[in-house]
Amino acid sequence: MTMIDSTRVRSLASLAAILLGSAAWCGAAQAQNVTAAPAAASAAPADAAAANTAAQTQNRNSSSRGAPVDPGVRGGAPGAGGALTGLSDVERQFFEAAKDVFQEVDAGPDGLGPTFNLDSCSGCHSQPAIGGTSPPVNPQVAVATLMGAKNTVPSFVTANGPIREARFVRNPDGSPDGGVHGLFTITGRTDAPGCNIAQPNFAAELGRNNVVFRIPTPLFGLGLIENISDGALEANLAANAAQKRSLGISGRFNRNGNDGTIARFGWKAQNKSLLLFAGEAYNVEMGITNELFQNERNSDPACQFKFTPNDGTPMVAGDTASPSANFQGDIDLFAAFMRLSAPPAPASATAPPVAQASGATVVASAATDVPSVLPAAAGASAAAAPAASAATSAASVTRGGQVFSNIGCQACHTKSLTTAQSRLTGQSNVTVQPYSDFAVHDMGAGLADGVSQGGANGNEFRTAPLWGVGQRIFFLHDGRSKDLHETIQQHASRGSEANTVISNYNMLPQTDKQSLVNFLRSL
Repeated sequence: MTMIDSTRVRSLASLAAILLGSAAWCGAAQAQNVTAAPAAASAAPADAAAANTAAQTQNRNSSSRGAPVDPGVRGGAPGAGGALTGLSDVERQFFEAAKDVFQEVDAGPDGLGPTFNLDSCSGCHSQPAIGGTSPPVNPQVAVATLMGAKNTVPSFVTANGPIREARFVRNPDGSPDGGVHGLFTITGRTDAPGCNIAQPNFAAELGRNNVVFRIPTPLFGLGLIENISDGALEANLAANAAQKRSLGISGRFNRNGNDGTIARFGWKAQNKSLLLFAGEAYNVEMGITNELFQNERNSDPACQFKFTPNDGTPMVAGDTASPSANFQGDIDLFAAFMRLSAPPAPASATAPPVAQASGATVVASAATDVPSVLPAAAGASAAAAPAASAATSAASVTRGGQVFSNIGCQACHTKSLTTAQSRLTGQSNVTVQPYSDFAVHDMGAGLADGVSQGGANGNEFRTAPLWGVGQRIFFLHDGRSKDLHETIQQHASRGSEANTVISNYNMLPQTDKQSLVNFLRSL
């Protein structure tokens, strides 16, 4: 008789108990409906397809060892970037005017710099559409020397890598830093005559292990998130407490220090509102002062080419197609663009996601009949894998939604939340599917960046919303991964609240891991 390791028996018994418990906890999610918004069948852009190639080669190699294959960035139409459905004509005009300003490129006379990371909001937020995240080709490389600038591109910024900002963990005296240090300066630019300041010495700080990175977060649907009440978020975090304890999951909210309400934007949920989010980004990413962040971060008078704050409420009507936008400052319009943006639409289960470089990728498909994942997840023999297909089958996506719930992912990545009353037309009491609890969780030593923001410490990060993840290229707060399987594994490390869930994932048969990855690419 084959001897079975007693530790594994206990682990499998524990997993079975968790899975059985989650059947009552996540019943709605186990009957996952992924037919909400069909994806268009148009061909994917060639550059995004190229962005998948290297990762897919690595994935095919790992597939031979039993790991699932990430099919890569989902093809078809973006399914994002437009206005919320149901808005009035006036609100839609306001959205379009705000989107235009969001795409403007700023220069020295507009207040760009003296230090900055990029020269437009849409440059950072463009994948898969305006308002998204890092595109396949990093525009930071070109902007480094634009208009004669004398910058050196830091080693952690590459042409095909993610857009990054750099934060220093400590000051030279050892005290905490955590702030953004602009990658580039306006020194040498033809629109900044006489400015002569130096870039930070990133090579030296990297040598001190003192630099951590952040990549842009997607902005789609954030007005709906802003309008979820604190009470709804608190009730959601408190729900299913016994199951969460069994998984080792706790979490807490990063609260505003003045009024105690829940902050929910940014990698550590450090920003309370979309207006604050916009004002901070305008200042630290582009160096443009505004009515929330009024003072220059570098006050060298030879590098100032506009009054401060650079951006403010206009006293004379602007020239936009929206009368509502004509007396708004830039940060107000940036916030409006985010507030009025529709959430990303998932692929349809009847038109499942297909990798953009589908000819180069082999993805296992589940059988049409989707049995319970519990026996396989608990260690019983799995059925033989069905024939592989370049397209992700609807059955595999549906099964992946069940696996997602059964192994505990939904303990943090809450599928559905409902908004409160809204001043916007048609946006009251809307049920949204962000796949996040918007709490911060201890993600362990492996993902820790040593930076505290608000009440979130150096180990804690907000649960990243998963809506739209199917069309993202880079993952995790610093963009270290382009592969969903690898990203899942990165959640596990010493002290991480996700360790039990990742252990559950690792005990799944390869076909169920594949279905889970396929499900994520459908979102």
